Amino acid sequence: MGLSATVAPLTATVLASADARYAGVASGVSNAVARAAGLLAVAGRPLAVGLTSAGFRDPVSLESGFRAAMVVWLACSRPRSPR
Repeated sequence: MGLSATVAPLTATVLASADARYAGVASGVSNAVARAAGLLAVAGRPLAVGLTSAGFRDPVSLESGFRAAMVVWLACSRPRSPR
């Protein structure tokens, strides 16, 4: 529910704030930023938990890195309580 509740309103707001003649450019920029953010999130997660390229060859390092990645994922994706 988290991303579905934030991405659609954010995209609609960004596209509504642009002039009609720049709608295509605004859509392209919005899409490019979303893709880049997703790429950085996926690429940065192994680094955030200390998993290096050598760790992918070592089962013990891979297991501990995977466990740490799941803890980070869980911490980032748990629902927030309303204030």
